[in-house]
Amino acid sequence: MSVITNMENKFSSESIDSVDKRRESIDEVIEMMKGYVQIEHSVAVISDLAEKKSYILSGNFRNFLEMDSSEYFTIDSIWEDDIYQRIHPDDLFERHLLELDFFNFLKALAPEERLNYTTNCKIRAINSNKEYQHIMHRNFYLKNSSKGGLWLAVCLYNYSYEMPESFSGIDGKIINTKTGAFFHVETYDNCIGLLSVREKEILVLISKGIISKEIANKLTISINTVNRHRQNILEKLNVSNSIEAVRTANALHLLK
Repeated sequence: MSVITNMENKFSSESIDSVDKRRESIDEVIEMMKGYVQIEHSVAVISDLAEKKSYILSGNFRNFLEMDSSEYFTIDSIWEDDIYQRIHPDDLFERHLLELDFFNFLKALAPEERLNYTTNCKIRAINSNKEYQHIMHRNFYLKNSSKGGLWLAVCLYNYSYEMPESFSGIDGKIINTKTGAFFHVETYDNCIGLLSVREKEILVLISKGIISKEIANKLTISINTVNRHRQNILEKLNVSNSIEAVRTANALHLLK
């Protein structure tokens, strides 16, 4: 979970509309998604990045997740922790890397283009027999704010209808649902520029177990500067500690 602990820092910097305007849009989206999950028999999590809460709507797939029979409820978080606990830790990590890459991919697009894209991946989740089974996960944004900030995010969960042998890992993709074009996400190219040269240099030294004071001496900078860079690294990689920062940076191929 630490991979996404600080994702809220990115979301909170997005330009958001007034409370009344948001409420009207949220009510509209909830009504639309209520019908969708019944047709698709899926589970949808609508995350309000402004209010830091989520609306969970469920079709029949809630039985797989052993969720309460309620078709609609709210949680005070943009992370669906109860569902995350059922996902294989390796797949959860990879899924969050995909989400980070997707976020940076969308930020490079014009606001009106962002809503045409979704991620798609297959992740292992614990079924009612307490065994891991591949399920489908999608992530997309339904609304920008009027100021162009990303606002309402949606995660969809449903059965996967592909055999595990037909794909490797989580088989992450970013798809343009308007045109049908897609590309596989394996190297997280949209995250290449996340860290500055100095931040990479410091993170490499951290990975070798070197403490901040020694890093400051080695690079001839103040310890306050080192600590500021360390904090920036954690925020950019959306992690809560240096161990996770090194793991995530290596997975994103940022330290090579």
